[in-house]
Amino acid sequence: MTHLPPKLSKLLIVGLLTPFLSVVFGGQASAEDNFAAEGERRAKLAGTELIGTPAPQRELTTLTGETLNLQQLYGSKPVYIKFWATWCVPCRQQMPGFEKIYQQYGEKLQVIAVNTGISDDINSVGAFVKQAGLNMPVVIDDGALARAFKLRVTPQHFLVDRSGRIAYVGHQDDEAFHQALEAVIADKGENKAPLSGTVAEKASGYEVGDKLASLRLKSIDNIDYPLPSTTRQGKATGLVFFAPWCEWYLAESEPDTAKSCRLVRQMVEQSASNGKSQWLHISTNLWSSRTDLVEYQTNYQTRLPIVFDEEGSLFGQFGVTQLPTIVFIDESGKVTEKVSRQAPDFAERLQVLLSGK
Repeated sequence: MTHLPPKLSKLLIVGLLTPFLSVVFGGQASAEDNFAAEGERRAKLAGTELIGTPAPQRELTTLTGETLNLQQLYGSKPVYIKFWATWCVPCRQQMPGFEKIYQQYGEKLQVIAVNTGISDDINSVGAFVKQAGLNMPVVIDDGALARAFKLRVTPQHFLVDRSGRIAYVGHQDDEAFHQALEAVIADKGENKAPLSGTVAEKASGYEVGDKLASLRLKSIDNIDYPLPSTTRQGKATGLVFFAPWCEWYLAESEPDTAKSCRLVRQMVEQSASNGKSQWLHISTNLWSSRTDLVEYQTNYQTRLPIVFDEEGSLFGQFGVTQLPTIVFIDESGKVTEKVSRQAPDFAERLQVLLSGK
């Protein structure tokens, strides 16, 4: 696990050693150095402004073809929405308890397992659901619901009360979460009028052949990069959609994805030095912050500009769910290539782009 960002490395190592430390020292590692506590902090930070507000609406389709209309569900019963990913270690750890909640509360609670869609697809999700023995409704997000709920970590819980308001946001499967769960089930919502939240609309997503609307991206170094490029007239632009944790966190759970992230970084860094095109890295907001990206920049010694997609709008605009994904825009602002690791000829198409052929 090379090139691990210092802070995340420390959190991960302590997270792995926590059971050992508990036995030897009779206590757990401090909250600052606890991976789960960091996830809880990030979830709470993003969810603070959501508490008490109407939950986002959307019509969802489950893996089995069932339709779930969130607007109709809100107000009829409490709703528990859990975002997760197949490659996420704490998600896997929490799955038995998640299934138990579904079985325990039955008709008292609408449980929905929302796969983030980030580096997952119907095949990986379907296989995981079967292996884990999950029976609750499972859907795969296209990014719209995640943006509406301000998703920042996996797993992330959202409890919606009978009036359609968000009552709880969290990451850990702990006592605080279970107390909140009991509270929303016990609350009859008699003194609250049902509310309607905003509809989580899917972004159309640029595809090959589309003409780009003018965009102005700002790097974490506070430098503006207009698209199409005006500062580098006559030059095309390559966008690398990535995650700062892709190479190390996915090394065991998704080794092919981790290798692809490393390959793209190395090839793009090498090619960018010839100056034929400008290249920008666009970072996901999932398990990422500006601080994480500065550490990534230092640790991997990358010279290319990094843009932090803090609200997830760029991933939405370009219709990106897979890591890594490359989008290439020519001098006129036309999208000429869009390819992700899922493509069987990904490496070959990347090589063609970088060679300028």
